[in-house]
Amino acid sequence: MEETYQQTNHAIANMSLYDLFNENSEKDFMSLLKLACYVGECKNAAISFVKDNLQVIRYTKGDIEPIVLKLSDSICKYTVNSEGFIQIPHLQTDKRLKDLLNGNNFPFNFYAGLKFITADGDLIGILCLLDHTSKTLSSNQIEGLEDISNQIVNILNLRKKNLEGIVNKEEKEEFKILFNSSPDLICVLDENQRILNINDASDNILGISPSESLGLNISKFIFPEDRITVLKSANEALLNKQKNFEVETRILSKCGETKWISWNAVTKNRIWFIIGREITKQKQLIKSLNQLSTVASKINNGVVISNGDNEVVWVNEAFTKITGYNLENIAGQKLGDIISESENSHASVEEARRATRNKQSFSVELLAKRKDGKPIWLSIFNTIILNDKDEIESLIEIVVDITERKQSEEELELLSLVASKTEIGVCISDENGKVNWINDSLIRLLGYKLNEVEGKRFGDVVKRDDKNLQILNEARENALKLIPFNLEIKVYKKDGSEIWLSIFNTPIRDEKQKTVKQIEIISDITQKKRAEFQLIEAKEQAIQLSKAKEMFLSVMSHEIRTPLNAIIGLTNILSDDEQLEVQKQSIKLLKFSSDNLLALINDILDFSKIEVGKMELENKRLSIDELIKDVSDSLTFKIKEKGIALKYKVDSNIPSLVRGDKTRLYQILINLINNAIKFTETGFVEIIVNLLNIDKDYTRVKFQVIDTGIGIPEDKFDYIFESFTQAASNTARKYGGSGLGLSITKRLIELYNGSINVKSKLGEGTTFEFDLRFNNFVEKENVKMEEKIQITENLKAKVLVVDDNEINRLLAKRVLSKFGLEVICADGGYEAIELLQSKDFDLVLMDVHMPDLSGYETVKKLRETNDDYFNNLPIIALTASILKDDIGEINENGMVDYQLKPFKPEELFAKIVKYIKK
Repeated sequence: MEETYQQTNHAIANMSLYDLFNENSEKDFMSLLKLACYVGECKNAAISFVKDNLQVIRYTKGDIEPIVLKLSDSICKYTVNSEGFIQIPHLQTDKRLKDLLNGNNFPFNFYAGLKFITADGDLIGILCLLDHTSKTLSSNQIEGLEDISNQIVNILNLRKKNLEGIVNKEEKEEFKILFNSSPDLICVLDENQRILNINDASDNILGISPSESLGLNISKFIFPEDRITVLKSANEALLNKQKNFEVETRILSKCGETKWISWNAVTKNRIWFIIGREITKQKQLIKSLNQLSTVASKINNGVVISNGDNEVVWVNEAFTKITGYNLENIAGQKLGDIISESENSHASVEEARRATRNKQSFSVELLAKRKDGKPIWLSIFNTIILNDKDEIESLIEIVVDITERKQSEEELELLSLVASKTEIGVCISDENGKVNWINDSLIRLLGYKLNEVEGKRFGDVVKRDDKNLQILNEARENALKLIPFNLEIKVYKKDGSEIWLSIFNTPIRDEKQKTVKQIEIISDITQKKRAEFQLIEAKEQAIQLSKAKEMFLSVMSHEIRTPLNAIIGLTNILSDDEQLEVQKQSIKLLKFSSDNLLALINDILDFSKIEVGKMELENKRLSIDELIKDVSDSLTFKIKEKGIALKYKVDSNIPSLVRGDKTRLYQILINLINNAIKFTETGFVEIIVNLLNIDKDYTRVKFQVIDTGIGIPEDKFDYIFESFTQAASNTARKYGGSGLGLSITKRLIELYNGSINVKSKLGEGTTFEFDLRFNNFVEKENVKMEEKIQITENLKAKVLVVDDNEINRLLAKRVLSKFGLEVICADGGYEAIELLQSKDFDLVLMDVHMPDLSGYETVKKLRETNDDYFNNLPIIALTASILKDDIGEINENGMVDYQLKPFKPEELFAKIVKYIKK
């Protein structure tokens, strides 16, 4: 099964090169099929494509249906093996076809086939004709068919060329956008370091446009003393045969600005590909941190650094001198819990912690206690350090002893010292918010000098958007109320350029709790805001991609379920018909396999549910013994073909019934057993199931799948459970398979709260073991809801079935007729509307996806008539694809319910009874 699935993927991939799954592609070929029928005087024609031992019949006319089948089971294998054209005048008596046609009820007696190959050899196709009567084509007819075959090849080559042109154009546009949207400098240099190509970042980093940069030597921008470092790194890389190297240098932009750049260079075919990232701020930050560390250890005021959980990680000597506590005494504890003395102190600490949780700095004065128990007044100024995720990374607290009268001067001196050394802007204002002092960092940040803003409110000096005025006024009101605040605002520098600022404002109060100063910590958060805007844009793109993914899954679900509907539908009909004794087991196995195939297709098409942990197990009645037997029976033919034995042994102590997910357990077992069969050439594959334990609520069972195959190296035991991996590099070539089966199996077992282990020896065989927990089955519980619905009523009603697929209409009519219903069919929306004008139908089964007029459009036209009959007529949607949003769309378009295809007769019966009884 896995090998056929892989071959199908290869065939589809080759056909996709020619855009053959576009619904409009049929227009290019249907006229040629009609012409072929005319030339060959046949009523049936088809165009199919061949890959390995797989034939995909894609375009048809007459009684031939699109289908995927093995080439070895098809008459077309003789055409593929021939030089070109072949005809078989008498199919039913031809000895070559005796085994192929025996028992297949093949209705045709004439075949002609013509092989064609595309220009690049990607696609081998067959133009074939079939007829019910015997005949022999003339040379003129054969020549005409060859002309048609050449025309098919011309169309295929033209479609591929057009598709490649569209893809190449889109890729170039996407690369150009990506190339120029990078904030890093990206350039291509020749062997003499001259610029061949460069992105738009050259404007910001080099101060020169990309067009002006072309042809210039990149070393022109690098400091002379740093060029030696670059040359040395490049020579060492080349001598050591390294393809890339990294180096940091200073550059001088065209406008004279000095910047630090981290370069990453790669060479190929004497061409250099270079990425330059500006690290000026990081360099300056490191320098500032070193300076602040020196300052913090030397100043007379206490410095306490805490982690994001407010736990102390470092204190300076001054803090120990002020409070008597050293780091060993308070490490891992919260500072406020240690030094709080009175109820007022506790309240101040709680207020400060609330500000911290809101990511706001604070200043607090409180009555504390030294280690020796002596009371002491402290002023604590707290600064919050945020990481790249805007989470609290650490807290820096400046602790000042304000027991003496000069506490205010000491506090301002400390703040002034720290502010002058930091790269973050600091502004000290009076109680009304008028500027007294700004540090050099703020001057560099905004371009305004102290004499330009002194005595004024900074917010009145810098230009801003009018919509930010309300935010600014609210912040000023908080300052007057002694409430610290934090705001993010967009303003404009003195030179007119835009900048986003984060402003932390802390009022400084005297002993009477009156504001005497305001301190504002001002940071440039322009890059952060840009990242936020980009994140919003990326989120919108992700939503669009998600919708595209849902659409793809919906289409694939519809395409796969349509032929599967025929298989399951015919199986259900065969199950209800009178059967020979020898047919019962075959039909039972066919029904078992097709039902499980449908369930597996549902989850394979939505494999993302496993990836995000949204897959849920069913909790239905399950017989482990019967499931093992069914699995064994379904693999009978594969075992006989390999010439090995398949054995199973089920512990008799296991309860006859448990509760679990039968489909998932089947998928786990079939994956492991198929895997064992694939890698076993001689010997046997054995399934052993043993009871581990039973308690009040659960039954735990151990499963073993044992084989005598090639074995697995011990160092690959964990590796084989990863997606798309196999134990050896040649495994896929020799045995086939995608390497995904064991990964899915492991995840399904984990959903069962179980685990899987492997034991193996090379050349001797492998044992996979896993244990699963099942809910106990209570014999007295009400199980009516799980019993198969018995179709006992003979319904008396008239039903209209609307479906553009003839097989679906045939199946629906045969199934519904057994319910006693009168069934009328329509192949499209327009015919349905015309038939419903008689107003004598009791219910409508409406296919959602139809070519001319969709099911949604048809129902909308009926409901818009404002006629009581059409408003109340129950219309049930028939669909091969139901995604989360589809259910809402069905209801919004006036349908009362939906039935998923393929359907089980009892499910459809229950739906019809529900609405006819109303």
